Amino acid sequence: MSKIKQRKLKLALVQLKCELGNLKYNKDKILEHLGNAKAEGADIVCLPELATTGYNLELMGNDIYDLSVGLDDDYLKYFCNFAKEQKINIILPLSLKEENGDIYNTALVINRQGEIIGRYDKAHLFLHEKRFYNSGESYHIFELEGVKFGIIICYDLGFPEAARKMALQGAKILFVPSAWRIQDIGIWDLNTRQRALENNLFLCGVNRVGSEEDLYLFGGSRVVNPHGQITASASQGNEEVLITEIDLEEVEKARDYYQYLFARRKDLDEDLS
Repeated sequence: MSKIKQRKLKLALVQLKCELGNLKYNKDKILEHLGNAKAEGADIVCLPELATTGYNLELMGNDIYDLSVGLDDDYLKYFCNFAKEQKINIILPLSLKEENGDIYNTALVINRQGEIIGRYDKAHLFLHEKRFYNSGESYHIFELEGVKFGIIICYDLGFPEAARKMALQGAKILFVPSAWRIQDIGIWDLNTRQRALENNLFLCGVNRVGSEEDLYLFGGSRVVNPHGQITASASQGNEEVLITEIDLEEVEKARDYYQYLFARRKDLDEDLS
């Protein structure tokens, strides 16, 4: 097994209440929370799904194309400059526009040097997302602070194969930026704990909070340890930054004990499609 370069990490999960379609307001609010996370000594900060725009695509409609930003847009420079000046790593979910006009429900990874080192495009699109977004075509492993981690976005959490593939590629942490509605709170509870346990990794579920007309996003952001136990959780209904420290040695211990990644019967599972 590979050695982890940094055993303990302090994480910040930003349970954001944003304003639908207001890029400037949301940018300012995000930067405020990033500053608070930095003051608490966070190594990595993760924001929720579509943090810069809000989520309700039924209300935004085709405006989402104008609200989406490209990798070279000045809007992103605010976050890259903050990461560089404050020496903090950021996972920034947003609506990303390609040069050809296609848009993706994406999470960008920005390192302490202010560099965008990668992106994850949501693979499984939910309901109205399919009208606007292109789906991602691959899962990626990223590395910050010498630690490998994966990202999946909201509805992706319901597909065990996504988390398993990242765990097999070496992920010790799985970040799940989300805009999870109150009607599915029970699924949030089950899926976050299941994905953490069956892959023996830390799962960070980062949920939005607030209402967008009839869509209510309840919060309840959480960190789940490699045994499927909730070790830190945010409130329901309130905007806040959840700060917690994790010990990555727990991942190795859990994987050595449960053997879920190593005792698989690949000869029986190889025909899964």
